[in-house]
Amino acid sequence: MTDIEKAKALLKEKNATLVAVSNSEIYFSHDRGVSPILNLIDTNPHFFRGASVADKVIGKAAAMLLAKYGVSEIHAVLVSEKAIGYLKSKDIKITFDTAVDHIINRDKTDMCPMEKCVLNTDNEDEAEALIRATREKLLKK
Repeated sequence: MTDIEKAKALLKEKNATLVAVSNSEIYFSHDRGVSPILNLIDTNPHFFRGASVADKVIGKAAAMLLAKYGVSEIHAVLVSEKAIGYLKSKDIKITFDTAVDHIINRDKTDMCPMEKCVLNTDNEDEAEALIRATREKLLKK
């Protein structure tokens, strides 16, 4: 079984939101949004280098973070077209169950604030700063 197959299987088995497999180590989370990615970056920034990731939702924000930290391949249950385009531009393999124009927010009234905050950048450092600032604002609400 390949790492991406293992990640996909564990995503379902553990009912997780994200599973990353790297050098036989496995990380999984039940947190929503980009939090699982940011939490792992903050505790073990090298974990994603060469990792295979399965995630329930990949928007452009998540795609940019994963690309910046060196992920090798991603499977998404739901992915935005903007994420697909970005990952392809970085030669990162992406497979998915369903593609949509954009990720919507949790109350289904607008675009996901994380995807919205990185729409106009392809700079990964800038994107990470924007994502973290947006996350802080949302946590204060």
